[in-house]
Amino acid sequence: MNNVSLSGRQKFLDELPDSKQKSIDVETIRCLNWNIRNPSLQRATKQMVWLEKNRFDIIALTEVRPSEGAVYIRDRLMSQGYTIIFAKPENEDYSVILAVRRLFEAVPKICIDFLPYRVSFATCHFSGEAVLVTGIYAPVWKTEKKRKFVEAFERFIERKDWRKRFSGWIILGDLNVLEPNHIPHYSVYEGWENFYNVFIKHGLVDAFRFFHPEEREYSWFGRKGNGYRFDHIFISENILSSVKKCYYIHEVRLKKLSDHSAMCLEIESSASSESDMDRIKLS
Repeated sequence: MNNVSLSGRQKFLDELPDSKQKSIDVETIRCLNWNIRNPSLQRATKQMVWLEKNRFDIIALTEVRPSEGAVYIRDRLMSQGYTIIFAKPENEDYSVILAVRRLFEAVPKICIDFLPYRVSFATCHFSGEAVLVTGIYAPVWKTEKKRKFVEAFERFIERKDWRKRFSGWIILGDLNVLEPNHIPHYSVYEGWENFYNVFIKHGLVDAFRFFHPEEREYSWFGRKGNGYRFDHIFISENILSSVKKCYYIHEVRLKKLSDHSAMCLEIESSASSESDMDRIKLS
């Protein structure tokens, strides 16, 4: 599939030239985490129909390249007032689309020091506090390259200088790793559970496990029907009291919009902000 330039964007007929969203008090913030498997343009249009119908406030879309389908999704989200962070990957690799509306404040000047385009950041406002939102797509390969990525992300988490800048943290993405006590157990992932444990060690909470400590849910299935929980949402402990739900949305996988189920995180917040359709930041 040919790559498409990330400079500029296409326009849509339903855009109003002076359309602006005024300040709105938000009761429930809905965050989506979804691996969209670098869609063709045809599948991307179907994915956007679903996204528009469900109206999320924060969206992290993983396994994307600057392909025709992914750029269409980027442009369509921008036309609806989302601020988009979509770094161009290197050497035909994958990246992340992070989209935020109403809550967006800035793209912070932070990055990891290995495969930085696989992690996107945005600062958002929740109840008047600055929260760091992160979209991540960890490498599939179980190689030295993946190990370097894991180590780079842990070095980033350990840094106290930038953590003091934010009152909370939300991480959404496909980590391509399983929790240590995953059922069923897959020996091929032994030794990689440390990536999952990196989040726990540094005070982050598996939001799905917080609400569903014993439930067996899977976000991806292999050819033999074996289930894997690759897609995760982690949150810092200090915002845990505001989180109301975390669950998988299997509809998108069953309808073949992607081979992954999506995840939703719902947070109660009194946050409000103005989102201008002309205020778009691209990386």
